[in-house]
Amino acid sequence: MKRSLSLVEVGNRNGGLVTDSDALALMGPEAWRRRQDGGLWLEVAPHHYRHVAAPLTFDMQARAGAAWLGHRGALFGSSALTWLSVEVPTPHHAEFLVPRGRRSIRSLVLHTTTRWDERDVFRHKGLRTTTAARAIIDWATQGASARDLERAIDSAIRLRRTALSRLTDRLGVLSGSGRGGVVLLRELLLDSGGESHLERRFLQLVRRVGLPRPQTQVVFRANGTTVARVDFRFPGTNVIVEVSGRLGHSSDSDRRKDARRRNHLQQAGQIVLEFTTADVIETPDHVLQVLIRSLPDTQRPRASVARV
Repeated sequence: MKRSLSLVEVGNRNGGLVTDSDALALMGPEAWRRRQDGGLWLEVAPHHYRHVAAPLTFDMQARAGAAWLGHRGALFGSSALTWLSVEVPTPHHAEFLVPRGRRSIRSLVLHTTTRWDERDVFRHKGLRTTTAARAIIDWATQGASARDLERAIDSAIRLRRTALSRLTDRLGVLSGSGRGGVVLLRELLLDSGGESHLERRFLQLVRRVGLPRPQTQVVFRANGTTVARVDFRFPGTNVIVEVSGRLGHSSDSDRRKDARRRNHLQQAGQIVLEFTTADVIETPDHVLQVLIRSLPDTQRPRASVARV
């Protein structure tokens, strides 16, 4: 009994997991085998176990699977994105990517690939995981919905887990012929680069009327110090666009910071246009009219803007 309690304490210190080595340091092989056969300790991954009273969690599966696979595998798809704190639905199981030729393991969900590239793998919070770019591409090929992919792309960019250029480059390398989800992902990337659904809607609006694509998340500096980071800037112009989903600022300090930021941009010769969620979603014609009037003639669409 004392040895069993000691093993439970080991598991508590290790996120609910124990290994064969942990158990054999406290009891003999026969005693450890009896506890497994009796259903007291359940396999999470080869040589990694949880106590029957401990609920199986995603964290347990991820840590146990990654520990057993070592350099031979990495978290895959939505599992990788979850580990990177990217906004995706919580997966039911931890899934892993391994090179083609790895045999199936009963307690782990493995995806094999002939396109194993160490550039797509790195270590995060102690575990090997695919990069956000690779994970998004892999997840798309598994049938992720357009809405979930949009959120994942925007979240990954917002968290600086990837960039639009990186996603586009890796998609070109990894897409291949016949990979499901690739066409959908390419379409979604047309309006990616912002950090929110509202910014995505603005990019979509601009694209549909034939305006040039603006740069996203542009940083302005003065004397080596960042003074502003803006949502959009139209290349070759001094036109800046900010879109905000906030209902209002909570303090005078917030309003003061925004005013100083806006004043700096205007004093630097920038035209700052600000649109709310209601503007972009409910009155896109107004947004386009204001924007087009602010752009130079060379960047305006040839035809008049129809209702969007």
